[in-house]
Amino acid sequence: MRRNLHATGAPIIPPINGLSGNHATRQQAYGLRIQDEVGNVFRYVKANEALTKGDVVTAIARAAWDSGIAVDGAITANTTNVLHIDTITTAMTKNQYAGYYVSQATAATKGAAFMIESHEAMAASGEGDLILTETMDEAFANDVALLIHNPWLVEKADATTEVIIGVAVHDITSGYFGWIQVGGYCAKVKCGSATSAAIVANEPMIPNGTGTGKTEGAVEGMAGSAEGDIMEAAASPLIALRAVGADTPGFTEAWIKER
Repeated sequence: MRRNLHATGAPIIPPINGLSGNHATRQQAYGLRIQDEVGNVFRYVKANEALTKGDVVTAIARAAWDSGIAVDGAITANTTNVLHIDTITTAMTKNQYAGYYVSQATAATKGAAFMIESHEAMAASGEGDLILTETMDEAFANDVALLIHNPWLVEKADATTEVIIGVAVHDITSGYFGWIQVGGYCAKVKCGSATSAAIVANEPMIPNGTGTGKTEGAVEGMAGSAEGDIMEAAASPLIALRAVGADTPGFTEAWIKER
């Protein structure tokens, strides 16, 4: 069935070749959002490494924020959408990182990240607030280091704690530009490996990781203690629509919540 696409948030005609473009030079604005007639959502990105259809992708973290910014005061989950931060090492202009994502630089987050709606200008060695688009559903420890992510410069997810941004809908050459799906029904998501946890229908999936028997860009089910508190432990936007056995490579169907 032919799908009609329309752009949102910008007065631009949708791509003439649909979602199959693999562009050596950028043809659209970074992060351009388009939506089909049934509500599936796509974004225009740059691939930091070669992507194949079905790969789960993550954003490239900005290393400068690893130790340069820290939360000032502990934050309890579901109480605020404001991160008050200190120890800024490099000055930033007002809203320089609006539209980017921020997360804790710790394995405990299991991939949770939150979009920055706005922020004030901050001087080097100063402090200020990041205003987020939603209330944070996980606690932030006092003085925890933060990561900031450009969500539209992507690579394959290869660690169980990485933030899932979307799913590749076609092959994209390393360094080239194309489309990923960030919301709605995903017909083909790479899953499983020689060593992967079983996928349970209607539960979140996380990246399969790397190492012996693992597959970069694939997903697996939640396992162990993480299953006891799925929404906070994983905060994964990718929900399985059918079950897949442990250690079973292939593809599955999923639903992805737009961040």
